Amino acid sequence: MDERFELLFDGDCGLCRACVRWLERRDVHGRLRCAPSFTCTWPDAASLPFADTVIVRDAEGATYFRSTAVARALAAVPGFWGLVGRWFVVVNRFAPARRLNDLLYEIVGRNRRTISNGLVRVGLLDASCRLPDSSTP
Repeated sequence: MDERFELLFDGDCGLCRACVRWLERRDVHGRLRCAPSFTCTWPDAASLPFADTVIVRDAEGATYFRSTAVARALAAVPGFWGLVGRWFVVVNRFAPARRLNDLLYEIVGRNRRTISNGLVRVGLLDASCRLPDSSTP
């Protein structure tokens, strides 16, 4: 399995950046090309929901969103986390499971600023991942 993927993420989100760095450290075979969504040059970029989700595209052009995109990205790395990703790829083929996983993804997405700042406060993310509170003008 030597499939390559492009992963586009919110480059302004500390939690997103930290997750991508984590993935890149584990991508020892170079199967993922990760970039902030604002750098996307895909012909259909204007129609993609960059503000709402991480997006993964495979070499054949199939595009994945939300929890399925996360599962595809995880499946690209070797070892335990790749196994977890491959399991979620299979689970997400079933609509009820995918809907539940997408709901969890959306809850985290809506609260990513609070999560990022909280993880910085407890020392699990470095200070560069801190984002302004949504109440800050």
